Amino acid sequence: MMLLIDRLNQERHKLSSLGSLLLVFVVFSMAQAIKGPAEMLAQEAMELTTTLIEPLLQPPPKTPPPQIKQPEPRPKMLAVPNAPITPTPIEPVREITASAAATATAESPRPLPAPTPSAPVVAAPVQEPPKIPPQPPVSVNLENNYIAIVRATLNANKRYPTGREASLQRPSGKVKLWFVLARNGALQDAGIDESSNSIILDNAALSTLRRTTYAPWPEGSWASQSQHKFTVTLDFVPLN
Repeated sequence: MMLLIDRLNQERHKLSSLGSLLLVFVVFSMAQAIKGPAEMLAQEAMELTTTLIEPLLQPPPKTPPPQIKQPEPRPKMLAVPNAPITPTPIEPVREITASAAATATAESPRPLPAPTPSAPVVAAPVQEPPKIPPQPPVSVNLENNYIAIVRATLNANKRYPTGREASLQRPSGKVKLWFVLARNGALQDAGIDESSNSIILDNAALSTLRRTTYAPWPEGSWASQSQHKFTVTLDFVPLN
C-alpha cells in the first residue's frame, strides 16, 4: 500500500514536471513569436523616421548671386587742340508769383462737355431722274410733218361726187389711196389701195389726188430718195 502511494506520488511529480516543462515551452514559443513582429515594427518605424528627418537635416540649395550689369563705357571725346570751349547756357530760374499762378489757373482750358448722342441720320432714298425718251432725228420730224400736211391738204380738197347717179345712190365709204411724189412735189403716179365698193367714190378720190398741188419736200427729208410713196384714206359722207 505504501509502495502504491509512493508510486502514485512519483507519477504525480513526473506529470507536474512535464506540465511545467510544457508551460515553459509554450511561453518561450509565444515570446519568440511576439519578438519577431515587434522587431520588424521597430525597424520599419526607424526607417520611416529616418526618411522624414533626412530632408530637414540637408542644407538648403545655394542660389547663385544676381549678376550686376556693368554700364557700357561711353565713347571718349577726343580733345581738339586750341579748340574754343563753348559754355553751356544755363536757363534762369523763373519765380512763379501768386498772381502768375492765379492767372495760369484762370487760363487753364475748361473741360469740354460730353457730346450728346445725336439721332442716327437716315439717308434719304435716292430718286432716279425721269427717263427722257430718245428724241427722233430732225429728218424724221420733218418727214412726219410733211406727211401730215399732205393728208390735211387732200382732206381739204376732197369733194363729194355730184351727178344723177350719186344723188340717187348716195354712196358712203372710205377709199385708201397710194401716190408717189417727186422731191419738188410733182405727182408721179397714183392708185387705189383699198376700194370703197363704189366706183363713184373711188373716182372722186382719184380726182382729188390729181387736182391737188403738193409742196416740195423739206430740206433733209428722205435724203437718199428722189421720189417717195405716200398713202392716205379719204372718207366720203353724203350731203344732206
